[in-house]
Amino acid sequence: MINNIDREVYYVQNPAIGAAVLWKFIYGYYLKENKMIPFPLLFIVLPIILREDLCTAIKSTQKKKGLSKVSEKLFKDKKNDDLYTINKSAIELRPLTLSSFNIGISASLFSIDILTAQVFPLAHTRKPRLSPSTKDLLDAAEKLGMWCSELSLLEICEWLKVRF
Repeated sequence: MINNIDREVYYVQNPAIGAAVLWKFIYGYYLKENKMIPFPLLFIVLPIILREDLCTAIKSTQKKKGLSKVSEKLFKDKKNDDLYTINKSAIELRPLTLSSFNIGISASLFSIDILTAQVFPLAHTRKPRLSPSTKDLLDAAEKLGMWCSELSLLEICEWLKVRF
């Protein structure tokens, strides 16, 4: 029997929503310069987008400001231990990310070049009816993807305090 807390976690952290979030991130990353995404980068997406404070920081930051502004907002008053919560969450959410990735591949939302381990979007325009909260997640994922496309993996690691 599933209790209410487990059910609430599943509603937010389920692989189908995760697949849509990954797709929008991949789409945002690819949109700017048709650059494919390094596979390891996908592991930071769900830990960021599914965390309310981080998603809110992304939503409230203008597209032109970039990841550096979000990082500044998130970490300016934090202790060093708090800087590594994204990395810890990325490790904990690996199974969800992989399940979400598999669903996205199966649904033809995106694909992977198996020789280079780089991911690219297949679907570009899907306009399902979405709840406002789901739309917010997808919009934040696309914006995060656009920002990450402008940076190297090393710079992303530096701004978000993560390791690949």
